[in-house]
Amino acid sequence: MEKTIYSPKDQLEQAHIPEMLTVRQTATKFGIAQHHARQLALTGKVRAVRAGRKILINAQSVVDYFNKSTLISSDTYATHNIFKL
Repeated sequence: MEKTIYSPKDQLEQAHIPEMLTVRQTATKFGIAQHHARQLALTGKVRAVRAGRKILINAQSVVDYFNKSTLISSDTYATHNIFKL
């Protein structure tokens, strides 16, 4: 049986390493404020890790977060006594 040898680049591609972005990169890529990107990470709404002083945010988790987010429905205004403008 022939042994397959993988280059380091091939090994990285096979490892399925997620795209990780800094707070600034996340804000720029998704069109949100840096504060909002940081808060999403710190509150656990998106997957993130600390690398020294930096926060690295998983780009796919931001996509998933925005895809599942919805605006408040009109029924909610009546139940919470919030007036629409």
